[in-house]
Amino acid sequence: MEGDTKADLMGAGCTLRACISFYRMYMAPALAVSCSCGGIMYAYSMKAPAVIGVIIVATFWFKVATMAFFYFTMKRKARKIFYYYKNVGVSVRWLWGTTLPFDFLTYVAALFVGYYIR
Repeated sequence: MEGDTKADLMGAGCTLRACISFYRMYMAPALAVSCSCGGIMYAYSMKAPAVIGVIIVATFWFKVATMAFFYFTMKRKARKIFYYYKNVGVSVRWLWGTTLPFDFLTYVAALFVGYYIR
């Protein structure tokens, strides 16, 4: 029974490392987009609430479009790299399912920082 628990924990660590190494492949441009959205929010944070709403909607769709672009570009260009993750035991769906929400949370954090920094 103890051996099963230890194997599960080692598998979770391996999965976490695989997700981190996968996110590192497109982390720089993803964070650049999130920071630019936060910068736009910073520039317009003192405006009327209607303007802030428009900024949030515009940056949201910009972020969604860039996330889709990253997904399709990585799917096409890094096809051979996905075999490594499959051999490690991590599915491609799991990789995208964990890294894209984390990337979206960095976008939300950048918006909050940009709005509340003043």
